[in-house]
Amino acid sequence: MEIGEMIQVVQTKAAEIADEEIRKYNKDFPEITLTDEAKEAVKVRSTSQLTLQLSKFRFKDGDDPDEQFNAWFASNEEEDLRKACRHCLEDEAKKIRESNNKNLSSLDVYLKKHLGDIHEID
Repeated sequence: MEIGEMIQVVQTKAAEIADEEIRKYNKDFPEITLTDEAKEAVKVRSTSQLTLQLSKFRFKDGDDPDEQFNAWFASNEEEDLRKACRHCLEDEAKKIRESNNKNLSSLDVYLKKHLGDIHEID
């Protein structure tokens, strides 16, 4: 398998995992609306992470390269990649929350912090 083909496989797998984690995060936290920039940041982080880890992967002659990669990924990297995506999603959600709070008065920020969703903002 050529290096260009391998990079395409990595990018596809990384985007697939990032999309799955974004969907899970949206389901778990429907009150946060992730921006397109936040979603793209997760996909970039996922691709970067998996590309870096690819240096640990070694092809063996005679076996299907896709099968080798998928087996290696499932046993060595998938869990870490999902954790990295989740961490990135949490960072992006925190940025969104903080930017939303900047538009509130100091009293509203205080009440929102201590009362949560019970405090309604006019």
